[in-house]
Amino acid sequence: MKFALGLLTALLALPSMAQDAPAPAATTAKPSFWHRLGDAARDTGHRIGQEIQNPGSGRGDAFRPLSPGANELIGIFPAEQSGEAQLGHLAWPRVALTMEEYGEHLDCWTIRARVWPDATNHHDERFQICRSSPVKATNDLGQSGYSMPNDMEARLAQGAQTFPPVTSTGTVATEGPNPPRLLFIRSIPEPLVWAQWPVITRLLHVTGFGANIGGGGRDYRMWIAGYNPSGNRG
Repeated sequence: MKFALGLLTALLALPSMAQDAPAPAATTAKPSFWHRLGDAARDTGHRIGQEIQNPGSGRGDAFRPLSPGANELIGIFPAEQSGEAQLGHLAWPRVALTMEEYGEHLDCWTIRARVWPDATNHHDERFQICRSSPVKATNDLGQSGYSMPNDMEARLAQGAQTFPPVTSTGTVATEGPNPPRLLFIRSIPEPLVWAQWPVITRLLHVTGFGANIGGGGRDYRMWIAGYNPSGNRG
């Protein structure tokens, strides 16, 4: 009798136990690649929008003139001329860059620019590019501020070269007036190669030259002339 009562009690308890058991977790579909890409693009756009609305930067502007005339380098290659420039139809001005002070761990590099308005005249300007600082930018709404540049232009710059029939100095880079065959590739140690690209990225943005090297562009008007051997700061 006691056994039957115990069995009955256990059976009556079963529904309650079943109700107390947690329901299986619902399976959530993973976002697709395109959904994740859209989220990333939206977040990036929001970040850039926030940065460009910032009236100033705590880290300062990446471009810092050291000589009075260096400001002429800002937009020296106008965006509205990029179509003609990509076809190689614009010969001047030309800018040859010499790295005077630089280093794998140096944030602000000192650069001398030899500016050629034509084939027989030139002048030098000195400035710094700080490779961890933002650059001044203006968005499509006309708002000005600071933003971190995209490195896509620098990736394109790695393959930028001078195409015939333009006269080049071949594999030897000089301060002009003619460019070398490869515009931004010099024979330097690999750590410096990696360190130079954030500098070049910002310089492409400041001068406007970055708009001229996309789409297999043939603009040859800016290049690295060389590195001062005594300028390596480590």
